[in-house]
Amino acid sequence: MRKSILHSTLVLIITFCSFSLFAESGETLEPITITVQKGETLSLISERHLSDPKRWPELLKHNKIPNPNLIKPGLSLVVPVFLRKAVVGVTEFVMGQVEWNGTGGKGPWVPLKLGQELHPNDQIKTAGKGKTDVHINNVGMVRILHDSHFEVKGEEKKGGPVTVALFKGSLDAKVNKSNPPTTEHKFNIVSPSSTAGVRGTEFRVELDDKLSSTISCFEGVVDVAAQGKTVELKQGMATFVEKGKSPVQPYKIPEAPRLKEE
Repeated sequence: MRKSILHSTLVLIITFCSFSLFAESGETLEPITITVQKGETLSLISERHLSDPKRWPELLKHNKIPNPNLIKPGLSLVVPVFLRKAVVGVTEFVMGQVEWNGTGGKGPWVPLKLGQELHPNDQIKTAGKGKTDVHINNVGMVRILHDSHFEVKGEEKKGGPVTVALFKGSLDAKVNKSNPPTTEHKFNIVSPSSTAGVRGTEFRVELDDKLSSTISCFEGVVDVAAQGKTVELKQGMATFVEKGKSPVQPYKIPEAPRLKEE
């Protein structure tokens, strides 16, 4: 019996360590190989995978392709590290109708896959009961809920807070606590009516049909800003921001739900 318990404990420890290593190593880029799909153009491929789409000649040169007209369905292309977009996060759970767009909303939408790398300006849409969990490197987990439209913006400067945008719908987030605690934001959520700056917390952002926002803090601290005014939310507090107006005075919310892994 003791051996069985010990074996189970070791398996859990190894699994946890492996997950942590995978989650925090997302910033280390490696070359990737892509296969050109029907309807994909060199322009679309460059938008999706290159840090600067204008560097497509270097992509062709690296793959020893003399003519852009040779980019056809079924062709394999290696995207070297020096041309790749930065990886901001990765999808850890996908359920229902969820779509991804790797061209900042300009190109076609495709079904989001488990393990999909996310880069600056990548967008996600959920429909019906669809939802997805996204691990953001060095930040934590964001759950994009049903009927939502979300964009990963990334870091404005190296080492600065990671920013995401919520255009529609709602999201939950569980952000890693800073150790030692800090007053600086490590994560920002921008919406049409407010900006939420986070310092290690669990919280929710919800947009209504008029794009006004309700921000609820379940643990930690969230600073909510709009129209030149900022209010501080602590555990068990929320605020409402009507689009074009300042946040209302924080108010108590019912017992906070806990964000669980799917």
